[in-house]
Amino acid sequence: MTAKLFLVALLAVSWPVFAEPLPTYADFRRMDQTRRLTGQLQTAELLKITRLDPELIAGVVRRNTNDAQLAWGAAELLTEWPARRALFETAVAAMSNRVSVAVRYACAAARQGDYDVALKWARFCQAQDGDNTVPWLAELWLLAQRKMGLHLEQMPPVWTTNFRDYTAEACRARIRVLELAGYSAYSARRLGFKPDSDALFIVQNICKPPFDEATKRLLRSSGESLQQQRQFLLGELIGQTLERTMLALVPDADRNGEVRARLEAIGTRRERLRQRLADIERNTVDYATEAQMVQYFDDVLAAGEEAAMQKLIGSVKSPLPTSHEDE
Repeated sequence: MTAKLFLVALLAVSWPVFAEPLPTYADFRRMDQTRRLTGQLQTAELLKITRLDPELIAGVVRRNTNDAQLAWGAAELLTEWPARRALFETAVAAMSNRVSVAVRYACAAARQGDYDVALKWARFCQAQDGDNTVPWLAELWLLAQRKMGLHLEQMPPVWTTNFRDYTAEACRARIRVLELAGYSAYSARRLGFKPDSDALFIVQNICKPPFDEATKRLLRSSGESLQQQRQFLLGELIGQTLERTMLALVPDADRNGEVRARLEAIGTRRERLRQRLADIERNTVDYATEAQMVQYFDDVLAAGEEAAMQKLIGSVKSPLPTSHEDE
């Protein structure tokens, strides 16, 4: 059965339908305030609000069979791997920029233990997305899971220094699916915004010595790239951890003032990011309107999370000042 026929059969399956109404901005605000008051990260209300209706998502794909981006967005949203794999296959076969889908497909398949599919698309991306470290990291992950040692058959080129997991593009696809499924503009962004990724999970879990020189170079380059991009704060924090891990491998006898200064700079920047997050949650989010929060998520995807936070702080009338000034 071809991937397209399998997708048609898959979408014809009767999914369980949730009777609960779709979440609103007021639902999320109430849940967030309860979470801050109680300190609980996972609550019954949170799980209820964030649970997606797979029938609504499948319905979007059924109504738009020629729109590959929607198939991609649905693959990013669903949880059952057979359904996700069929949608990824449809998207990667039809999208003009298939590399962005293929990178995420390879990483998702690796996490799911679908090793043959993961290796196929990782190798494809190594050839088509030559300066991207993610496909090479995905192959290293597969080797680690198979207990084969972290030794690539083919070394990545020296210019493979950029970590790209196409999270912003995937978020846009997810948000578009949710909006077409009937979720409000805010709810679609809140549920579709996902700065963590399978690629970030993979790079974090590879980051355990010993490493050969190729792996060291990939991890160091990935850490530096994540800090330079600054698209999402989570990515930058993980990049800092990667770089600190690599610097920790430098023998004490070889450490110099530059290494110590870099470690201090990373620590200072990390503390600033934590303070910024605390400031915006305590002094800004509760006072933002729904329209301002919709714009915030759009700004994150367009300009990066830190820039979007600063813009939101400037646009929201908060009765309390922030606790620090920008550098």
